[in-house]
Amino acid sequence: MRVAFLHLDLSGGPEARNLELLHQAIDLAAQQGAKWVVTPETAVQGYFFKLKAEAAREPLNIPVQPCPGLDGIRCLAAKRGLTVFLGCAEQDEATGNYFNSCLVIGPGGEILGRHRKLRAHGTGAEGWAARGKQLEPVDCREMKAGVLVCADLWYPEHAQVLQAKGARVIVALAAWPPGKCGPGDSWEQASAASGLPVWVCNQTGNGEHLDFSQATSAVAAEGRLQLTYKGLAPAVLLFDWDESEQRLLSSEFTVVKL
Repeated sequence: MRVAFLHLDLSGGPEARNLELLHQAIDLAAQQGAKWVVTPETAVQGYFFKLKAEAAREPLNIPVQPCPGLDGIRCLAAKRGLTVFLGCAEQDEATGNYFNSCLVIGPGGEILGRHRKLRAHGTGAEGWAARGKQLEPVDCREMKAGVLVCADLWYPEHAQVLQAKGARVIVALAAWPPGKCGPGDSWEQASAASGLPVWVCNQTGNGEHLDFSQATSAVAAEGRLQLTYKGLAPAVLLFDWDESEQRLLSSEFTVVKL
């Protein structure tokens, strides 16, 4: 199975630009033979959308997902037979609370499941987001995936819970540059604790609030990093995975620049 990470510059938005970039990159990943496509955290709106709305004195516009704006990506997933892990902000229809989420879009364009970030910071760029409370794997065509968002991976017990519930891989969406509050060895620790591979799609861009130019996307397995990539230029990162034997087939990412 070929997997694609969309290592893109999305943190500054705006949403219309991000959706255009995502559509282009997802289509490119499909052309390269990908079956699963993973985006960074809050890929749709951009990680700093709340701060930008405040600066412009505009209200937040966080819809119940999937909203009509995602129809293009859902149709593309169906056309290309893809499973897409899409980072977005969403509103809970019942409570009105906002969440930093990952929607898992299936190869028919349907929503297979979702994960709401458990460790949303509650301040700054994430001051809009409530904390999720559920931790359940998503049943995809090829295998069950445990989904986490960024700092969720700081706690290896989350990966352990997902493994106990049948997940065969941890798919993580991130906006996590290195530094004092960086990921450290959390990805390796999550892999070691759970025995699962951990796939992390990060993002790039020299942003106004955080510099993502050195943020790393990675594949960790058997408790160590096996593939890594960082670079300012946006790119689609591809690798091959044997889902039956749970092993990496690629020795490095195939990097396709946008």
